[in-house]
Amino acid sequence: MQTLLSGKFTGIIQLIPSDNSELIRLQRAVLSQYSDQQPNPKLHVTLLHQSFPKLLTNNEGIRGDKALKALFKSGAQMNIPTPDLRLGDVKMGFDLIKDRRSSYVEIENQSACMEIRDAILEAAGLNPADLEMVLTPEERARVFHVSLTNLEGNSGASIAYPQVSDTTVEIR
Repeated sequence: MQTLLSGKFTGIIQLIPSDNSELIRLQRAVLSQYSDQQPNPKLHVTLLHQSFPKLLTNNEGIRGDKALKALFKSGAQMNIPTPDLRLGDVKMGFDLIKDRRSSYVEIENQSACMEIRDAILEAAGLNPADLEMVLTPEERARVFHVSLTNLEGNSGASIAYPQVSDTTVEIR
């Protein structure tokens, strides 16, 4: 799957598919098997949750989220080459604490997601090594994925952190 960076900073660092037809196909397959699910309208890969850049400052002393916003406002993020991502298994995940259930497709080449995340941080003058000091264990172990469906039909209702124990969905 070819990817792009958004022209606008939304708070999270994310990759968007340049063509989402394969994701739509997977989404429809899940919906045909799980009647309680709704399609996620914003198909993307979250590279970094929005709360973490706020904990960093760039090399000019600007708070990380503001540095990222400035990067995107300038359009300079469009000069960063984006990776092609390989789609893996489709799974159904649960977050019992937040009472969420959603399907997602794993990204097989996880390292490509980390590399582009770090390149974006560096372009904003942020040191990726500094990020490691502020990440939660869940964010540090993030499984990069695209959320396909959830119970509410909005991207905020999807699980954020897939688990190894999540159920594989057989796509027909």
